Amino acid sequence: MPAKSSKAAPLILACDTTQGACSAALWRDGVLAAQLAPMAKGHAEALMPMIDILFQESGVAISALDRLAVTHGPGSFTGVRVGLSAMRGLALALARPLKTYGTLDVMARTCVCDTPLMIAVDARRDTFYCQAFMANGAAYTQPQALTGAQAVALAAELSAAQEAEHGPQIALCGTGGAILGDASPLFSPLTAASYPDAVTLAEMAAQDAAWDDLPPAEPLYLRPPDATLPDARKRIQWQS
Repeated sequence: MPAKSSKAAPLILACDTTQGACSAALWRDGVLAAQLAPMAKGHAEALMPMIDILFQESGVAISALDRLAVTHGPGSFTGVRVGLSAMRGLALALARPLKTYGTLDVMARTCVCDTPLMIAVDARRDTFYCQAFMANGAAYTQPQALTGAQAVALAAELSAAQEAEHGPQIALCGTGGAILGDASPLFSPLTAASYPDAVTLAEMAAQDAAWDDLPPAEPLYLRPPDATLPDARKRIQWQS
């Protein structure tokens, strides 16, 4: 028999702040500790205390970390920045690799179905952050910002591509499900969390062998921010 490797499995810290929850997980051959709290805002105040709790509960020193993983969007602009900034800081301080993962891909990993799948997040103003997946879990599209009509058209395209083997139905998950679920008879809404879980992200990172020569950890934004700079012409002109 070949000799067993003495190298321990990597210790991974994963976090998500991109959607309606804040979560963090510590992983080595399984979950060592995990925290998750649903929230619409307040991710910046919640994340670092969560991470502190992980190390307290596990009894592991933060210096023992080998890898860091974070979702980079799409999601709220503030939420995406919170997770990325925190993990960039840790990666720099500890000189550890940091890898980003798509929010919608992480959400898809928690959806149990035997049909093609669409993750649809309601981004307001008839915009949905969508990604389609084939029944075997492979991505059919990249994340994209679509109108409701475009999302329905994508569902019809995915259904046609997979109908012969899996039938016409498309499983639907995410905050956009409540709106899109009634827009097409192709959709079959799933009962699943409408936000990613850092435990799922940590498991994905543990199964991922591509950790060399990583690109910089950058946010994935699918549309410009709603906030705009004030019109300079409307500023009060002070006289000296």
